[in-house]
Amino acid sequence: MQGSNPQTFHLAEVLKWRDDGELELNPKFQRGAVWSSPAQSYLINSILNGYPIPKIMMRTAVDRDSRRTLRDVVDGQQRLRTIIEFASNRLTLTSKAAEYSGLKYSDLEPEDKDNFLGYKVTIEQLLNASDEDVLEVFLRLNSYTVQVSDAELRNAKYETAFSDLVKSLAIDLRHIWELGVLTPRERVRMLDQSIVAEVLGFNLEGVTDGGEARITRLYENYKNADSGELPDQALIFEAFSIAGTLIEPIAKSPLTQRPHFLMLVAAVLRKLDALPEGNFSLAGCPAPARMNAPLELAQEALIRLNTAIVDDEEDPPEEIAVFIASRTTMQRRRSRQPRLEFFARALAGQLAIQRP
Repeated sequence: MQGSNPQTFHLAEVLKWRDDGELELNPKFQRGAVWSSPAQSYLINSILNGYPIPKIMMRTAVDRDSRRTLRDVVDGQQRLRTIIEFASNRLTLTSKAAEYSGLKYSDLEPEDKDNFLGYKVTIEQLLNASDEDVLEVFLRLNSYTVQVSDAELRNAKYETAFSDLVKSLAIDLRHIWELGVLTPRERVRMLDQSIVAEVLGFNLEGVTDGGEARITRLYENYKNADSGELPDQALIFEAFSIAGTLIEPIAKSPLTQRPHFLMLVAAVLRKLDALPEGNFSLAGCPAPARMNAPLELAQEALIRLNTAIVDDEEDPPEEIAVFIASRTTMQRRRSRQPRLEFFARALAGQLAIQRP
C-alpha cells in the first residue's frame, strides 16, 4: 500500500463518482444491512445543518486501461448509501430530521439543496491497497469501536462458492428474518449469514453443537468446493420457507428466535430427507416418509408450545416440559437434541397437544 491521503470533497463530487460508475459501495469486506430510517434521517439532518460527520475511508486505484479512478468503501458505506438514496429521492426523512421531517430531496428549498450538494466530507484514500491491506485496515478500524463479529470477519475473509451461496440465500430469505428470527441489529452484524451457513452445514454434515467456531470451520472446510459440491440452493430455500410458514402464526414470539428456529429448519431438512446423521442421533426423530402431517397440525403444536413458554405454565404436558427444560441448559447438545426431536415429531403429526 502506498499510504493514505485525506482529502475533502463536496457531496456533489461524491455523487458524480457514483453516477459515473467510479464508486463501489459494497465490496466484500463491508457490512451488509442498511441503517434504520431514523438513523438515516439523523445523518441527513446533520448534513443540512452543517454539522460534521465522521470521515469516510476508501481504497483508490487508477485503472490502467480506462484511465479512470476507481474507489471502493472501506469504512462509511452506510453514510454514503444514505446520502445517495436521499439525493436519488428514494428516502423520505423521519422525525429524526427535525424541521426536515417528511421531506425528500426534491422537496427541499433551493438553498437547502445547495447546502447539501456543497457539504464537505473528509475522505481518507488508501492508495493502491491490496485486498489484504484493506482487510487489515477494516479490522483495525473496527477494533477501536464496535467489536467485529465472527460473521463480519468471515464476510471479509472468504470469497468462495460457499460464501457466495451463503450471501445469496441470506438476501433471498430476508422475509424469514422479519418473522422474528433476527432483529435488525443482528442482521446488520450479518447473523443472517451465520444462520444460513449453519443450515448448509446441517445438510452437508448433520447437526452439530454449533457455535461461531464451527461455522468458521465450515467456511474453511469448503473454501475449495465448487458449486456442484455444495447444497442445492433451491432445497435450502425450500427448507427455510417451510419453517417460515410454520412460525407465521407465532411471528416475533420467543419460539421464532434463532436457537429454536435453527432446530426447526433442521427438522424440516429431516422431513425433506436432507439431514444426515452427523454428530447428533436422529433415532428420536421420525423417518422422513412419516413426516408428512398437514402443516396446520404442526403449527398447532408450535402454537401450543409457544403459549406454554409465554404464559410460563407451571405444569405443561411432558413433551412441552422437556422442550422448556432444554432452554435452560448452557450445553448446546443437550438443548438442541430435544428441540430437534420435538419439531420432527410435530412435522409427523405426533404432537397433537391439547390447549389448556
